[in-house]
Amino acid sequence: MRKIAMALTYIKGDKVDCWVERIAEWWDTLNPTVHNVHYTWMLFLGAFREHFLDHTKQQRTGIKIEMLKFHFPAIDEYTAEFEDLTMLAGYTIGSAETINLFLKGLNMSADVFEKVMDHPTLNNYYDLKNKAISIVKLQQLVNALK
Repeated sequence: MRKIAMALTYIKGDKVDCWVERIAEWWDTLNPTVHNVHYTWMLFLGAFREHFLDHTKQQRTGIKIEMLKFHFPAIDEYTAEFEDLTMLAGYTIGSAETINLFLKGLNMSADVFEKVMDHPTLNNYYDLKNKAISIVKLQQLVNALK
């Protein structure tokens, strides 16, 4: 029961004040010896999700992945953001579609893209990512030596 009380203390803002008030009043009517704590927590989570979950987040995140572009030499930032967005969108990191999205973003840097696509073609996301990182790091080294 402490979980709900703690969660309510983190909910702030004009749009949620009424909801928090209603939940707090409901909470005060509960008797811990009579009410099932697990069930009560699940009810709270359901109500919270219904009122405050961003139902378009997954769709917006998918659009961000589609628009994500690699800009040389920021390969670490590109891969980190790609993986974060993939997780938020609920995509499978190793799927063919996700690998294609990763490659689509790399396409902004033709040199990197072409070298990543050189033989042997990799169909494992992590091998592909590591190859892209290696290529970018080597290009940075060559640029520094020039």
